[in-house]
Amino acid sequence: MSTQATRRALFAGLSTLPLADRAWAEAPWPNRPVRLVVTFLPGGILDTLARLIAPPLQRRLGQPFVVENRPGAGGNVGTALAARAKGDSYTLLVGSSGPLAISPSIESNLGYSPLTDFTPITLLASTPLVLVVPANSPWHSLRDMIAAVKSSQGEFLYPTPGIGSPQLLAGEALRQRVGFRATPVSYNGSAPAVLAIIAGEMPYTFENLVLVAPHLAKGTLRALAVTSAQRSHMLPEVPTMEEAGLPGFQAGGWYGLLAPAGVSQEVVDRLHAATVAVLHEPDVAPRILEMGSLNISSTPDQFREHIRQETERWRHVMLAANAPLDREPANRQSTGR
Repeated sequence: MSTQATRRALFAGLSTLPLADRAWAEAPWPNRPVRLVVTFLPGGILDTLARLIAPPLQRRLGQPFVVENRPGAGGNVGTALAARAKGDSYTLLVGSSGPLAISPSIESNLGYSPLTDFTPITLLASTPLVLVVPANSPWHSLRDMIAAVKSSQGEFLYPTPGIGSPQLLAGEALRQRVGFRATPVSYNGSAPAVLAIIAGEMPYTFENLVLVAPHLAKGTLRALAVTSAQRSHMLPEVPTMEEAGLPGFQAGGWYGLLAPAGVSQEVVDRLHAATVAVLHEPDVAPRILEMGSLNISSTPDQFREHIRQETERWRHVMLAANAPLDREPANRQSTGR
């Protein structure tokens, strides 16, 4: 081949590269692996949910969905990371109520805004909290507890997984509704908080249903009420907070799938349809039910409104607090949420 012919062939080959790149970029989403950013360590509810939905999403959409744990600062680190991926449809967030609806009211430099830096896809699950006391507590009902704390002149301490947690906000909401002196004690996670109650170091706390259920079954904890609107199918004998004497009292953790802001509507629609279908699959729906959650899948607009309403609700609770919502335990234990 002549030098001139060789040059023509080379230039012809180079001229096709932009077209190939464009075809790859414009291929239907997804055309490469998608990462699911989880904002807490492996083993918790958020991580379990992500690993539950990843395989069926891969099956439905044809690309791997890879779980990436990015814990730190009560979930804020991973949430901020996902927010910075503006327009990146291959970075999704499996987010939770703490970073999305509580942290914005108590942290001044989050590095993200839940309502402007994310495109909500759907709610995935919602887990109620349970108001629990040690097995040997004299309180056998919420009314027993209310009568005791209102008549006491002392201050009550209760353990929580830390600032920004639904457990802490539920405890503060109870203090405000009933009117008594109480201060949360922050631990590095829910496990040591529950152990503090079992050991009788503190008189009560709100904690995740899935975490306390084994201890309730063993008889080392007693449940006074659940914070959901209806009784839990896992604890049908335990009344709601409203049934127990506090109308309108609801709290709990919720979890959802979000994309960064700037993702196309086509991707949002396809991801929403696939995720909602996954949540109804026979291998997925029962697992979510075992977490204490009924199916609460939503439209993107409903999810966005849910975030807005939850943010406002907990902001009012925090503004009404007349004491710092934090105290270090005397013997802090180290473990993950």
